[in-house]
Amino acid sequence: MGYPAYIYYTWFFISVIRVRHLPIEAGALWGSTPFIAILVLTPVGGWFSDRAVKKWGRRRGRQNTVWLGVVLSAAMLAAGARINDNTYAIVLLALAAGFNLFATPTWWATCNDLSPHSSGSLSGLMNMGGNIGGWISPILTATIAVRFGWQDALYFGSLMTLAAGFLWIFIDVRDK
Repeated sequence: MGYPAYIYYTWFFISVIRVRHLPIEAGALWGSTPFIAILVLTPVGGWFSDRAVKKWGRRRGRQNTVWLGVVLSAAMLAAGARINDNTYAIVLLALAAGFNLFATPTWWATCNDLSPHSSGSLSGLMNMGGNIGGWISPILTATIAVRFGWQDALYFGSLMTLAAGFLWIFIDVRDK
């Protein structure tokens, strides 16, 4: 999940200016929208995860929360890449960032669930994996954008989002 997140950290503002052709002042305003969506949707994801665990149990509650965030993020990222209207596209891309991090509280809670006595080590390992994706993202996003276009670079980010969500099939947090 680090791959798509780092698209926003490294390339979003540049793409708003160069691809969407907004003036720098407007780009500065619109460039902040993903982070506003993240600010709002991350705690909502934590709240939702807690409710989902109560309703479906630990395993399904955690998985459903991640899958909700992943599917919405990937769909909005792909749609935002495709839409020509700047306002709609940027709002969708911002919401894609927010839903990407909607799942974040669930990742950390799952580390506590899986390894209550070594959750710090597991969290560190998970964070390292996410940051490897974050390390690759700026390089690969730029390479894809130059060779195939920004739309394809964002489609690839959407695909990485779905791939990360698919891996949650293998996360098995049993109820105690």
